[in-house]
Amino acid sequence: MKKTLLLTILLIFGTSSVFSQSPPNSKPDGEFSKGEKPKPKFPLHWGKPPLFQTKDIVDLPGKFGKGSSTLASWIKSNIQRDVEKRESEILTDDERKNPRLIESETLKAVKDGKISKEEARKKLDALREEMAKTGERKLPRRPQKPEISEEVKSQIDAVKELEKAIHSEIKAQVAELGKDATKEEIKSTVEAFKESNKDRFEAIKEAHSSIRTNLEANRPEKPERPELTDDLKVKVDALHAKRKEMHEAQKELHKNLKDASQDEKKEMITAFKEANKEKHDNIKAQAKEVKEEIRALVETDATRTSDL
Repeated sequence: MKKTLLLTILLIFGTSSVFSQSPPNSKPDGEFSKGEKPKPKFPLHWGKPPLFQTKDIVDLPGKFGKGSSTLASWIKSNIQRDVEKRESEILTDDERKNPRLIESETLKAVKDGKISKEEARKKLDALREEMAKTGERKLPRRPQKPEISEEVKSQIDAVKELEKAIHSEIKAQVAELGKDATKEEIKSTVEAFKESNKDRFEAIKEAHSSIRTNLEANRPEKPERPELTDDLKVKVDALHAKRKEMHEAQKELHKNLKDASQDEKKEMITAFKEANKEKHDNIKAQAKEVKEEIRALVETDATRTSDL
């Protein structure tokens, strides 16, 4: 009886103990199912991590958690490469959005001495390259010389031979006059030769005209010159106005020199130079400044600033 009672008590407590425990989940926790943490996500442009890695565990650079020293080295090299690329990029994203404004600010900064010409040149080149990509700035290219046809080449050679022959004949006739010939005699001989060979001179003239027509027909169109900024246009106009003023003063001086004696001329010229020295220096300095800004802005193989 006692044995039966003891067995019943044991069965009751054993059953309650079994049912008091939580039943296992049907699906294991994914985070710890394999004893591994989720793999860190790397920038796509880095590519895939190394396939074969060491089994050691270290702290990974860039807050990527922990991993092998092989992975750490790979991450470090990619981060360094990104930093170097960022430093090598002259323009920021904000500067790329408004290149015209940055261009103007850069020109002003180099003028004020805030940045060096070398720094300005790098930034301006980068800005203009960016504007060329987006179509904001057209870069003219020096047009190729027209290809001369064989027919035109033959015409050029024929004209040269004819001109050479005529020159030799004139030279021979002048030589026959002797060393003591006067200018009037030489002139008369040359004029007589031209009159008697009028048809040959006319043939040369027509040949030159034909050659010119052929070359012009094959000449490429002139490239479009980039437009100056409003600020530069104002400076160029001001420079032209000052030069015009100086030119008028020089014309007045030449007019007064006509009736003056040699001593008076020297005095007037000296006085004019002294009175206009400051203006002349200002024009020279302003012209240099404008040319440098225009070269930095628009000059290419197909553009000039010497016509200012």
